[in-house]
Amino acid sequence: MNKHTDQAIRNTHPTVAKVVYNDPIEAFDANEKPVEIDMAAVEAEIAKLEAAEAKVSYRALRAKAYPPIGDQLDALWKGGQEQAAMKAAIDKVKADYPKPA
Repeated sequence: MNKHTDQAIRNTHPTVAKVVYNDPIEAFDANEKPVEIDMAAVEAEIAKLEAAEAKVSYRALRAKAYPPIGDQLDALWKGGQEQAAMKAAIDKVKADYPKPA
C-alpha cells in the first residue's frame, strides 16, 4: 500500500466511505454496501498525487538550499568573481534538486 492509496481511492471512487486494506482491498459506501474498486484508476491517481507532491517537494528543498537573497543580490551587484561563485552555488542547488518531469 502506497501512502497515497487511501486518497486515490476516495478521489476515483467518491461513494467510498470505508476502506479495508485486505488482499484485495475492500471498499464500502456509507450504507456498508461493497464498492468495486478499479485498481487501474487508483494507480493512475496515485501517480498523479506523487507527481504533485514531487513538484512541491523540490521547490521546498531548493528554497532551503539557496543562498540568502541578500547574498545573491550582493554578488550580482559586485559582479566578477563573486557573481560567478554565486552562479555556481545556485547551479549546484538546481542540479541537486532538479525539477520533476
